[in-house]
This record gives sequence, C-alpha cells and structure tokens, in this order.
Amino acid sequence: MLHVLESRRPGSVEVLAHDAFAEIDSWDEVQIRRVSEAARVPDEAILGCSLAGGYLWKSAPPTLVVAESVSVRRQHFTLLHELGHHLQQTDPDLGEAVFSAEDTEAFEDAACDAFAARVLIPEDLVTESIDSEGLTVRSALALHRQTKASRAAICVRLAAELSAPGVFMVLAPDGTVNFAASRGGIFPPARGSDQSRNPLITAALEAPGSDQVIARDNTTIWYSTGHSSNRLYGQAAWCDGLLLALAVEHGAAWKKFSPPQANTSHRATDAWDRCEECNLGFRAKVICQKCGEARCPNGHCQCRFAKDRLCQECFLLKARSQFESENSVCRDCAE
Repeated sequence: MLHVLESRRPGSVEVLAHDAFAEIDSWDEVQIRRVSEAARVPDEAILGCSLAGGYLWKSAPPTLVVAESVSVRRQHFTLLHELGHHLQQTDPDLGEAVFSAEDTEAFEDAACDAFAARVLIPEDLVTESIDSEGLTVRSALALHRQTKASRAAICVRLAAELSAPGVFMVLAPDGTVNFAASRGGIFPPARGSDQSRNPLITAALEAPGSDQVIARDNTTIWYSTGHSSNRLYGQAAWCDGLLLALAVEHGAAWKKFSPPQANTSHRATDAWDRCEECNLGFRAKVICQKCGEARCPNGHCQCRFAKDRLCQECFLLKARSQFESENSVCRDCAE
C-alpha cells in the first residue's frame, strides 16, 4: 500500500507522518469528515473497521470519516487507516489481494492498520527502539515519546516485529482492553475484555501511574470461552494514563532463558453462553476472530449485532440503514 501511495503522491509518506489531516485536506481525490463521536460514524461507512472512523466510497469525492472523541494521536491513526481503505478500493492490485483473502474484511482491516502504523512510525525509529536490548515494552514507550503515533499504532507496528508468537495490548486503568495486535498463533484479546485476573495486569493495576516496567512469567490472556492462553512472558508499563503490555510465548528479549510453557492454559468448566439471535444455550468453544466473542453452533456471534439493529415495533433484526438515525423503529414500521 505504501508503494501505491508513493506512486500517486511522491514524498507524501513523510508529510503524512507529520500532519496527516493538513496533508489530506489539500488533496482533491478524498475529503475528510469529522464527527463528534464514534456513534455518529455513518453505518454505511464502517466497513468492519475496528477504529472510530469509516470510509464512504459512494460520496464524491470519497470521504474519510474520523471521530473526534478519541485522542489526537488516535485520530491520525484512524485517518490513515481510512486512507488505506481508499487505496484498496481504488487500486486493482490491492483490491485483488483483498478479494483473494480467506476472510476479506479481516484482511483489509489488518492491512489498513499496518499501513497506518508504517506511515506514522518510520523504519529507522523502529530499529533504534529494538536494537539496544531487543523488543520489549520499553520499545513501545520510546516510540510513543519519539513519534506522534497512537498507542494502537505502536502496538500494530511492533507486533509485526515479534520473532515469536505474542501480543501487544493497550489497556484501560480498570484492566479492560482498548486495543490489541498479535502475531503468530496467539489470538488477541477482544476489545473491552477484562484482563484484570492476568497476573501481569493485576500487578500493574496495583501500581497505577508507576514509571517502572513490571514483568511476570505467568502472564495469561483470558477469552470469553473461559479459556486462557498458555503462560506467557510479559511486561507492562504505564503510558499517559493507559497501560501498555507485551506478552510472548518464548524468546523474551528481557530474559536470558524463556522456553515455551506448554500445557499451562486454564479452562473453565462452566463456560456457557447464550446466543442473542437463536436463544440457544451452548458451551463456548469457538471464538470469532473479528469480534472476539463466542460463536454459537449455528454460526452466530456479535458481528451481526454490530451491523444490525432490532426494531422495537416488529422485533425483526434489520440492517442499520433501515433505521432513521437513532430511531428504535425501522422505516417500514414508522410509515
């Protein structure tokens, strides 16, 4: 995607890293639409995005939608993420790569995350942050100081550099996940999932605002199925009010010896869930990689509910486009 951008607008990558809004505002091929909060992002613009933004390809010119309720750093990451969607929608080769993927939405969204992160964080700074002692949570702290990149962008960028299966996370002060990016065989925890019983996160929450890096060898990631990952080697540190955490299966840069800790996962015996669509109670075994929630035997998860709404008049699940703004009654029933 970077090569497509560079071929269209030579030299723009460096300018975008400095001020993406000012640069894109000067273009005529796209326009920027700012909304006050994520809930006001038009439904037709979401495209499965995990960020507070969207891409409206039908407008003239196409529109990059960004919610202003998030931090300025996050707004730049979101804007560049949506620019990635524009490049994919308007370049035949990029579009073909998306359509050839097994999960097109997940592939496109991940590619846009990676594109935004690479624009915001130059390769030389990544190398510099890793070279001294290897990839650690201090690498993330260094990039946060040296760039305008959001913590989410830093997670995506550094997760791509992991040499072993692992995950970078941004967590709120209550231990819930704001953002996560992984590499290898570890599934990232779902946004909003509670990781406070993770020993690493527990220790960090007991020292809010500390400038120390906390490390634990029994770090575990918990999923809605009631299962956990195997024990991981983890580090965590506070960064402007939020918690940055890194966990890897083996080869932790901050340890002399860190072999895999196989067969150390936990499993809850009562991990049951109930499907909101078919009202079926089921043992949660399969996790959707998009929404991070359990999928029932009929294949339902929270992905559909993120796109559809329940009409309070006919009680049918319908696309959000069939509702007027925040009206709880669909257009058919409102007539």
